[in-house]
Amino acid sequence: MRGFTVAELLVATAIAGIATAVMTMTIVRQQRFFSSASEILGVRAQLRDAADVLASDIRSASVHQFGLPSMTDTSLELYSLVASSVVCLSPSATTLGLAPSNLVTGSTLTALLAQPDTGDIASIYNVDSAAWTNYRISGFGTRSLATSCPSSTGFTSISDTGPGFLATLSSAPAPPVRSGSIVHFLRRARYSFYRSSDNEWYLGYRRCGVSPPNPCSSIQPVSGPYRPYRSSGGGGISFRYRDRFGVEITTAAQSRALARVDIVLRGESPSLISLTGDARKVWRDSVVVSVSPRNRLQ
Repeated sequence: MRGFTVAELLVATAIAGIATAVMTMTIVRQQRFFSSASEILGVRAQLRDAADVLASDIRSASVHQFGLPSMTDTSLELYSLVASSVVCLSPSATTLGLAPSNLVTGSTLTALLAQPDTGDIASIYNVDSAAWTNYRISGFGTRSLATSCPSSTGFTSISDTGPGFLATLSSAPAPPVRSGSIVHFLRRARYSFYRSSDNEWYLGYRRCGVSPPNPCSSIQPVSGPYRPYRSSGGGGISFRYRDRFGVEITTAAQSRALARVDIVLRGESPSLISLTGDARKVWRDSVVVSVSPRNRLQ
């Protein structure tokens, strides 16, 4: 039986080596491509997260009543809507009985983005004066419908199981707060661009008090990392504020005239990437969002 010659073995080995090298290069390129694509998607997701959060809270901010207590190119404070409801029972001293979130009819009388609690504001609409009156909340919790919103009020039926809610205010609401009055619950918060202990830059959130000296809680990261802060511009997050004529607002004293907040978000990949085989480099992306608060001067 005839075997392989040395020349044939060398040729076969060379061909196998070339095929292995080609396969290895292909696999490495695929890994780099998927790694690069993953980093790009991550940057875009961080930008989208920040845009969604900021747009939601700025859109619901009570600018007409409170303006923006603090506003810079990298931070802002606002009073954002966290819940709304309807007074079921006329106030008893400092307590309001509120409608439940779900009714058998499918109607929604109470909507909670976050449960109000001590330190938030209850803003109650006065039909007679067509104005909102503000009260500080000292307590908020669920209660049975028999206590918070019985069927005799007409807002619930005997088929509803609740629960409803009770809100305790720091002072008794002035008449004519009555059954059917609309209540908005507002929370003071601060969003800011900050550098964390890992030396990366993030969008952070703090809940702040409504009474002087208005202390804020420790900062919590919302999304990031983003491009580092730059005093000359081009940093990861920046805010600009404008009135209804497009004129820039630069101080909190002018903020009740706010009609629009322009937000620029800039992110970059944490490492050098390449999608098409060209030179590896840092990949950058940005998002520009303009948000108009609903509760603003017209």
